[in-house]
Amino acid sequence: MNQIFSLALTGTLALGTAAAQAQQRPASEAATAGVRLAEDIGLERLPGDGAPLGGAQNAATLLQNGTGNAARIDQQSLSTLSNQAYVVQVGAANVVGLAQAGANSAYVSQNGTGNTTSFTQDGQGNTSAIMQKGTANKLTGLVKGDNNTVNVTQDGQGNTVESKIQESNRAYEIKQYGTNNTLKQLESTTQAKGYGVEMRGNGINLTIEQGKIAH
Repeated sequence: MNQIFSLALTGTLALGTAAAQAQQRPASEAATAGVRLAEDIGLERLPGDGAPLGGAQNAATLLQNGTGNAARIDQQSLSTLSNQAYVVQVGAANVVGLAQAGANSAYVSQNGTGNTTSFTQDGQGNTSAIMQKGTANKLTGLVKGDNNTVNVTQDGQGNTVESKIQESNRAYEIKQYGTNNTLKQLESTTQAKGYGVEMRGNGINLTIEQGKIAH
């Protein structure tokens, strides 16, 4: 049976098995991209001992500052020590495209106007943490496969999240703060294996449809 949950409202919305707590961090002023990522995203979201690039077969660290930044990262590996991508963009009209397959981790931080992140994770044990601050931010994501975790934080105006989840052991945590934010999520299963949605502000639009996409 398909399950559809849709809301359009003003105020504060919180969904989940446990109440999500907002954690506001000031922008990092560290000199290196790796340290900035660790501070912006939070050590609790980094794998292992908090060393962002430790043990990964393929590791990508990217820092872009300015206007019209664009980055695309493709990582394909099925080993246990696999790919890690760390991206920081500051400015206007920033774009990140990320495709991963295997035991991958992705951490993206965007700060500015017109930020866009598009990511696909296909395979085992994928983890993603994406932070967008500013105006007219957009995230589109497709998560396939096993043991996937999605963490998204958007802070600003006109933010949009559009995601598709093709099950396995999923856990979501999506936070939106600001005005005219939109969240739309489609799932291939009606089984609830974890949710955390927190939306604060005016003009909230939320749509969650379960059992709507095929494998």
